[in-house]
This record gives sequence, structure tokens and C-alpha cells, in this order.
Amino acid sequence: MKKVYVITFMLIMGALHLQAQDQNFWIFLCFGQSNMAGQAPIEEQDLMVNDRYLSMATTDGPDRQLGTWRKAVPPLCRADAHLGPADWFGRTLIDVVPENVRIGIVSVAVEGCPITFFDKDQNAALIAKEDRDWMNGILDQYGRDPYERLVSMAKIAAKDGVVKGVLLHQGETDAYNEKWRKTLRKIYRDLQQELRFDSTAVPLLVGEVVRGEYGGICGHANPTINDISNHYPNTYVVSSEGCLPSDDNLHFSSEGYRQLGRHYALRYLEVTNPGLADVCRQRLAAAGFDKISLPSSGLTIKTNRKGDILSIVASEPVEKVDVVSFSGQTVKTFTLGGKKVFDLSLKGLPKEKLVFVFQSVNGKATTDINLDQ
Repeated sequence: MKKVYVITFMLIMGALHLQAQDQNFWIFLCFGQSNMAGQAPIEEQDLMVNDRYLSMATTDGPDRQLGTWRKAVPPLCRADAHLGPADWFGRTLIDVVPENVRIGIVSVAVEGCPITFFDKDQNAALIAKEDRDWMNGILDQYGRDPYERLVSMAKIAAKDGVVKGVLLHQGETDAYNEKWRKTLRKIYRDLQQELRFDSTAVPLLVGEVVRGEYGGICGHANPTINDISNHYPNTYVVSSEGCLPSDDNLHFSSEGYRQLGRHYALRYLEVTNPGLADVCRQRLAAAGFDKISLPSSGLTIKTNRKGDILSIVASEPVEKVDVVSFSGQTVKTFTLGGKKVFDLSLKGLPKEKLVFVFQSVNGKATTDINLDQ
């Protein structure tokens, strides 16, 4: 008889929990590195936020308290972040979902971090070795465990609503091989098991980085990102077509983030509610958001390496060349002042694969050089 009482009590408590959840409060988990945190200026149009769009505070700050909901006024990720893709992801959804639906964001992002910082089985040792002061300052805000912070805040959020999707923007640092893809899938499965959501109903949306044709210095990560949907179910790639970069060619501009957020929202609706996707697509087209003016560049380059000398022939005068690591850090800049034929010395550069970003008055071109060979 005692066993019957226990089972009855558990069923009652489960029913009470389901009643406490608002099925019309859609929760989205967002994680990644700098482009998910947001790196672009917040402008006046970004401050007008619908009351139905909320953000869970995943850190303490002057405008937020850890573990509590706040109106989704940017920055969403942390008080010291900026405008990011999640901002206009939620706004775009709010414009098309029924009026009784609310959207909630739970966002944790660490600038410059590898995907392994979100792998609960190996991140502690990796984070303990981190020696960059600026990154340690970010990690400290998350209790030095970004995965645990994402899970703990998601559990609080899930008391009020229902997890509907997982959004990732990460890969500039390490999305260049199969290991990245498998680690990401493990993280998604860990989230699914700890938060007990239905993996067949909760898609994983993975965003492209700034495209190489727009001058993106990490555009070479996109082939790996685009391949992920070929390996795992309910996993979808979000295009960064038309999402223009800021001057550093690593992060998106303010309008680039807005457009990327719209792409995330439309992709989510395409895989969960095609009818709403059609409505969303029509509204974006009516507002002119499907017509993006893309940069054009006539700059092309030919390179020839002999030892520590890289010889270049450019189609138009090159003003400067930035040498950037695959983690997005500029390691050296060559100022040329307008040359079409020139040599660059590779001496003193890190013995690793680097991206050379050539800039003329009219455009940019990039090429990868592996100095470890």
C-alpha cells in the first residue's frame, strides 16, 4: 500500500509541474563564442522590445539578476556584451507567432572559446589552463563553467516554459574538422538528457560564420558547419548569406546580426511550422529584408611562396595585409600604401595555419597559408 501512495504522490507532483509550465512560453537555449555574445553597437531600433520577448539573466549585472527573467533589451548575453543574433531571432518570431505566445532566451557565450569549453566531460581541465586575462574575466562571470551555467539557467527557465530549440553560433576558433562536429553533437545530447526535452521536437540550429566572399577571415569554417546536417537528425544550418561583417571581418555588423537573427527565426519556423514560415517569409519580403546589398570586390590575388618569402600579384593596388590566426587574432599587419606586385616576409610569424586578408580601396580578398609546412 505504501508503494501505491508513493506512486500516486509522484503522479500528482508531475501533474502540478506540467500545470506550472506555460506551454505558450517558448524557451530557446543559445550558446557559442563572440558572435553569439554579440559584438556590434546597439542602436536605437534595437531598444524597442515587445513585452512578450524575455531573456533569462545568466550572469549578474547592473541591469540584471542571475536566474531571473528580464525584458529582452540588449545586450542579452551579459551586461558587457553587445548586439547579437539572438536579439532579432526573438523579435522576428514575436512578429509571426500567436499573440498568446511568449519567447524566452537563455544565452551563454564566451568570446574566443573552443567548442570543448561547453563539453562537461573535458571543460574543467581546459578552463583551468586558460591564461588569457580577458577570457578569464568572462569565464569568472559564468562560475568558470559555461556549460553548467547554461544548464542551470535552462532548468530555471523550464519551470516557466517549454524548451523549443537550441541555437549555436561557434566555430571561428575550431570548426575545421570532424572532432568539432562530434563534440557539438555530444553537447546537444548532454543538454537533451539533463533537461529532458524531446530531441525529435527540439531542433539544433547551427549558424554559418561570416562568409569568405564578404571578406570573412574564418569563412573556411563554413564547409564543416554546412556538413553537420548530413550527419545528425533534427540538426539544421542557418545561412549567413547577406549578413555583412564589421570592419574586423570576424564579427557581423549591427545590420548583419539583425539579418542573421531573422535567418535563425525563419529556419526554425521552416523545420517546425511551415505555415508560419510562409507568413514570416512574406513579412520579411514586404519589409525589404530579402533584398540585401552585398559588397562587390574586383580584388583578386595570386601568391607564390618560396621559403620565408610570399610573393603576390594583385589585380589592383593593395593598401594593407592583415595576418590573422584561425582564432581570429590579428598577429601582424603589413601597410603597403597601394602596390600590385610585392613580397611579404613570413619570418617571425607563428608556425601555424594563418589567414592573409588583402585590402584594396574597392574590396578584400583572403587566402590561407600554412606556415607549419
